[in-house]
Order: sequence, then structure tokens, then C-alpha cells
Amino acid sequence: MDHFLMATVLALVVTAASAHCAATEQVAASGTSFAAKELTVAQTQADFDLMRHALEEAHPGLYRYSTKSEMDHLFDAQRAKLSRPMSKTQFEVVVAKTLACIRCGHTRMHWDPEMETAIRNGHSFPLRVMFEGKRLMVLLNQTSNDRTIRPGMELISINGRAVSDLIKQFWPVTYADGDIETAKRHDIAQDFAKDYWWLVGQPGDFTIAAKDPESGQIITAELRGVTEAQRKANHNPVNDAMVAGLVKVRGDSYEKLSLRFLNDTDTAEIRVPLFIGDDYPRFIEQSFRTLHEKGAKTLIMDLRNNGGGEDSYGIMLVSCLTDKPFHYADHATIKTINWSFQDHWDAKPLSAEQLAHLRESLMPNPAGGYFVTEKLQDSLGQKQPAQFPFHGKVFILIDGATFSTAADFCAVAHHLKLATFIGEETAGAYCGNNSSTEPTVTLPNSKVRFGLPLCSSWNAVGDEGNRRGTNPDYVALTRTADLMRGIDTQLELALKLVQSSKSRPAKVPSAGQN
Repeated sequence: MDHFLMATVLALVVTAASAHCAATEQVAASGTSFAAKELTVAQTQADFDLMRHALEEAHPGLYRYSTKSEMDHLFDAQRAKLSRPMSKTQFEVVVAKTLACIRCGHTRMHWDPEMETAIRNGHSFPLRVMFEGKRLMVLLNQTSNDRTIRPGMELISINGRAVSDLIKQFWPVTYADGDIETAKRHDIAQDFAKDYWWLVGQPGDFTIAAKDPESGQIITAELRGVTEAQRKANHNPVNDAMVAGLVKVRGDSYEKLSLRFLNDTDTAEIRVPLFIGDDYPRFIEQSFRTLHEKGAKTLIMDLRNNGGGEDSYGIMLVSCLTDKPFHYADHATIKTINWSFQDHWDAKPLSAEQLAHLRESLMPNPAGGYFVTEKLQDSLGQKQPAQFPFHGKVFILIDGATFSTAADFCAVAHHLKLATFIGEETAGAYCGNNSSTEPTVTLPNSKVRFGLPLCSSWNAVGDEGNRRGTNPDYVALTRTADLMRGIDTQLELALKLVQSSKSRPAKVPSAGQN
């Protein structure tokens, strides 16, 4: 997420987290079934109308990828489904589909404590999965001792339903910027057990058909579902090779800011798991000073699975890759500063002083709403290079979880031709996103919650109509077979490209060339 306007615009109160914990404890004690509550037609329609009103009033990117006419048609079609009483779970699906159609990865429904507790304590789908292209593969078997379904197998069906059909069911309630598919596949894989519980059902046992990659045969087995506690406690020996491979590829340093030199001091790798933390500025400054002092020729930057963070940290990283002034954001907009639904969100109203400062920091937008100025948004305006910009070859590793600020950084770096990209399309849109301050709105009857970004930012990359992310120069997909062997596919390709550039003979100028 981007967090620049958070303190200035809304001064959000962090009371939602404590309320969430208290509610979770209450649900756990009562044992209430999350699907038991039934909502009347009047209740669901009132909640839906409030959601639509909030989105139309405040979401600055509501028509970023769709026209107003298209969104009006969508809202009307989804509301028409609320013609009969339904469970809260059924209403959640309507809300989720509506929000997903906005095509904004930051605008999404949040499960409430009741749902989270039910999933955590219930017996859910017992496999951890990942995509290889469009195929869903077994990453880990999280039962205690089943050895029939092994990591590396392709999932074919679950309880008689083709996996391809399940993915089609999950797709419309999965969020992504624009038309980016890598982000949806990543999120579906990440939340597969939860989505199955929510959208399909809560069976205690799962009949699973999977394809053995070695024999090509379809293996069928019945696996007992697992609770979250069992999922963490089970150490199934069938996973040993995969666990060892994952440790080698994504060890402890994968979740930390880190700098290391590979093979020699000519090639360095910087891992940035998120653009957050007080240590980030110091780490980046020291790292690029070290690269300068050691005379590194090549830098590999790993932004895979980086969900974003502070805009200023993305700007800082761009400044370390160029020796010229640059622009990061082209413009940013806010739709309104008079929110009529503040009684339903987890934010503290602005004081008179804060509101006055906000008004002074905005400019009227002829198309409606306001332009944000540099007084509020540091990403605007011309930026200067860092003290020790890196002048060598840069490779950036990206995937379908490179999102928000991480995706913005990639778009700007790509536009400025500062690096070669390896992996798969980023999760965040090339043109920018809707984020910054994102209060959570709670619908009063159903208690369904959703995040509502209040600022829309456009990267300084030229094409505002782009509906996709940053595409890699070299596509390199992660495969379960490689993970089991401890092979980091994208890093290995980067190292091969580095070696190839080293072995390539220097170009000799021809006659007449200077």
C-alpha cells in the first residue's frame, strides 16, 4: 500500500485492530456459525446502496478502467440479485463481485472476525498450492501423513469438480488492477483453502485427483481437512524435498532487507521484501555506498512478493539507479473531502486545522474533485538522483505479487529504461493505482467490511490508458520441480545473463565511428 496521505488527510485511528481481536475472541467463545445469520431483502439492499453511494462519492478511480455507464450497469445488475433473503455469506459474494469489477487491487472486501475464526478452527482444504502458468500445482501436503498426493503434482479435481471450474468460480471475486491476471492467480493460490471454504463448502474430507508428473497417471486419494493449527503443526515427510528446496531458495533472508555479493564483488543482489520500516532509508543509502566503494558492475534487485509500502521509499530506490533528475508521479487526485458516510468507517474526523490544511493543499480539478499538490504528496514534482547512483547493469526480479509501491517503482524504472526485468507481469498497474489512505467501511446491517482508497495516483510513464502491469523482458515462471531442487528460476536466469554479458566481446568501432 501507499501511505503518504494517511496522517495528513484522515489521521486514522487504529482502533479497528483491537476491536477485531475482541470480536474474534467473542466468536471463538460462543462457537457461532458464520453462515447462520440470514439477512432480509431490505437489509441487503440498504447495505448495497450505502456501498454504492460511498464508492460513487469517494472512490477516485471508480471509472479508471470502466465508463460510468458500464459501472452503473454493473451496480444495477448486482443489486438485482438482492431480491430474496440470503445468508451473510451469499451477500458477501455479491459485494466481492461488485468490488472486483472496479479492477482496483486496493479495493476489496475484508472477511470479518467471525469468518476468520470459522476458517481457522474448521477443517479446510489440506494442500498448499501454486500456479505454473494456468495449471494449479501441489506445493505442500499439509496433512499429517498422507503420501499419495505429493508436491509437484498437478491438481485435476476436488470432490468431483474440475480444478479449472473452481478457478472460474474464484476468479470473479479476486481483486487485481486493470486486466492483470498474474495477481489473480497469485491470490487464488494464496487463499485457495479459504476461498473453497467460503465459496464451495466446508466438507470434512476431500477426494482429490492429481496428475503424477513422472508417470502421467491420475492419482486419487481421500484427504482429511486440517485446521490452521494442524496445518502449522503437521510435518509430513512427503514434503521433505520441497521444504529443503524452499529453504534454499527462500530462506530467512528472503523476508528481510539484505545485500549480498554473488560469486565476486562484481555482482550484487539486493532483496527488498516490502517498502516499509524505519531501517529502509539507512539500508538503501549504505547498500548503494557499498556498491560504489566495491565497484560493483551488476546489480540484481529482487522485488518478488513485495506488496508495496511507502511512496518515498520507491522514489529513493529510483534515485539510486539514475544520475539524472526524474519524475515519479505525474498527478494524483481526490474525489471529495466531504465524506457523507464517515459514521461507517474506522477513521477519526478531521479537525478544523487539518481540514484547512487539506483545502490549502488541493487544487480544483476541472473534471471534478481535486488535484493533490506536492504539499501532500511527496511523489509529485521533479526528483533528484542519489549521492551514489549505481551506473552498472541492473536486473529486477518481479512476479504476480509485486504490487502497489513496488509496481510503481518498476513502472517508473522501466519507463526510464533503468533495468532489465525478469519473471512475470507485476500485480500493480503500469499507470499507477488507487490507494494512499484506505479507511475500512463497515456496512451496518450485514457488518460486511471493505477497504476504500481515497486517492488515485498516476505514474509518470506517459500512457494513462494502460490496463496491465510491467511486463518482463524475460519471462521466467517458477516451477515446483525447480523449487524441489532448490533452484531459483529467475535468479538463475539473471546470473546467466550477467555471465553472457561478461563473455561477450567488446564492440570494436568500425571505420568512421568515434
